[in-house]
Amino acid sequence: MENIALTTLLLPFVGALITACAPKRYAKWLCTFFALIATLGTLALGWQYWLHDKADLTYTLLSYGTVELFGFTIDRISTLIVFAVVFLGFLVSLYSTGYLTVGNKEHPHDGGNRYYAFLLIFIGAMVGLVLSSTILGQLLFFEITGGCSWALIGYYQTPKSQRSAMKALLITHVASIGLYLAAATLFLNTGTFALSALANLHGSASYIVFGGILFAAWGKSAQLPLQAWLPDAMEAPTPISAYLHAASMVKVGVYIFARAILSAGEVPHIIGWIGIVMATITLVYGFLMYLPQKDMK
Repeated sequence: MENIALTTLLLPFVGALITACAPKRYAKWLCTFFALIATLGTLALGWQYWLHDKADLTYTLLSYGTVELFGFTIDRISTLIVFAVVFLGFLVSLYSTGYLTVGNKEHPHDGGNRYYAFLLIFIGAMVGLVLSSTILGQLLFFEITGGCSWALIGYYQTPKSQRSAMKALLITHVASIGLYLAAATLFLNTGTFALSALANLHGSASYIVFGGILFAAWGKSAQLPLQAWLPDAMEAPTPISAYLHAASMVKVGVYIFARAILSAGEVPHIIGWIGIVMATITLVYGFLMYLPQKDMK
């Protein structure tokens, strides 16, 4: 399973490099091919997990002394979510081959190598983030998804799309400060970056780590008070809006917080109350802001 997971992680990045260097007419098919192979990799990973009696496993791939830097967690949730995000990426890649053409009435444009390469990088980053067994690994791929979002929101290179891309990059990077703080606090208190060490946190360290993860989740999931980037992100090509900003990237926040809760022994009650209150306010605010809209997208 370790080899399957590593192959599934690396394939989209290798595919992105090949796609970026290939002739433009082959870019869309290379992207779709590598997204399909990565999808098959997630299916193989899920199948192996089932054959091993659905036993939760953690593999350490990179460490410094006794400090775990990066590894894989393979369990019911990671195998399900990794398949969902990669399979959706494949569907979006396939749809993009028909959407990004000169026959598109709204945006007559043939998709370039840059579009398909960044799409594959994003798919690979999602694999790494979902399977990561350490908060350091989550942070790395969290930042990569932000960079891909910036590149794809500004893909059409109009002044408005470039402003929107920069806005998304800045706000989500402000949110990532919470994850940096959480990673540093976890290491200082436990001597490792492993998510399993969350169960060993107590007192103020627990508040800082879970609060930092929750703050990062707000940014990626566009919850108040870090929601302002998402409406402007719709300047991206529609397949990107569907994948990054509806089906995948905004779920990153939900996933990292859910993973933290599952890895922890006891989560401070105040963190739960803050999460509930802010989520409720975001829901109500989002509905109210929907009412005056004239652009369905």
